Amino acid sequence: MPVTRIVTRSVCILGLLMILGNPLVFAAEVKIGVGGSATEDIFYKIMEPMEKSTGIKLVLVLDGPSAALRSLDNDLVSAAVGGLSFPDWMTMMVKEGYTPNKPTDYKYQEIGRGFIKVIANKNTLVKKLSKDQLKGIFTGKITNWKEVGGADTPIKIVYAKGTSGTNTEFMNKIMDTEPYTKNILEASTAPDLKAKVVATPGAVGLSFVSLVDETVTAPEIPVLERPIVMITKGDIPYNILKVLEYIRGDGQKFLNKDVVKDNTVR
Repeated sequence: MPVTRIVTRSVCILGLLMILGNPLVFAAEVKIGVGGSATEDIFYKIMEPMEKSTGIKLVLVLDGPSAALRSLDNDLVSAAVGGLSFPDWMTMMVKEGYTPNKPTDYKYQEIGRGFIKVIANKNTLVKKLSKDQLKGIFTGKITNWKEVGGADTPIKIVYAKGTSGTNTEFMNKIMDTEPYTKNILEASTAPDLKAKVVATPGAVGLSFVSLVDETVTAPEIPVLERPIVMITKGDIPYNILKVLEYIRGDGQKFLNKDVVKDNTVR
């Protein structure tokens, strides 16, 4: 009888140790509101290996940084991530008529760097665009690719509402805050924008490093680098800390070399 008790207890202890040693047993979902750059350049690349390694499952709400901050303020997500600086993010929200929380209510940190790319339909035959040419194209003042050394094809702007951070950064740095032309083909997300660019002769839109491939033309443009910033409220949740730890550690091997890390928390 004593032997039976010892064996039973040993089996129970061994089972418990196996459970505790398996991160998937305590798998946790972490919901994050994200913009296009963070989604394509960081989270899509690390979410599967991170879940296998840590048991943390990312649930991405792909609404862009504007909607992400609203969701964070309403406690619908644990963090908001977008491809623009914290001051520019707050300014964008105010311009949209939204009043964010006090800046001291938030913690923000850079989790990477993003590069804005311009992608065009392959029939445009354009290889290089200057700042002035880009401004003319996206404000609607330049309407045919032949005006910038390309094919004799009308320009069609594809605009994704779900990449508000990218749109804002491009408007500030390239368009000198002038508005985009209203003659646009609307898209929802960055992949949707790319699909429309591929399918539409003369089309052009804003994209990211991860979405540039042989199906589109990516003309040489001025370097458009911007931070990818995460915002949280109050104390940073434990599972968000684990996500950050993975991005800055093992996750680096899955990221493009142009997506660099910054450990600053403000």
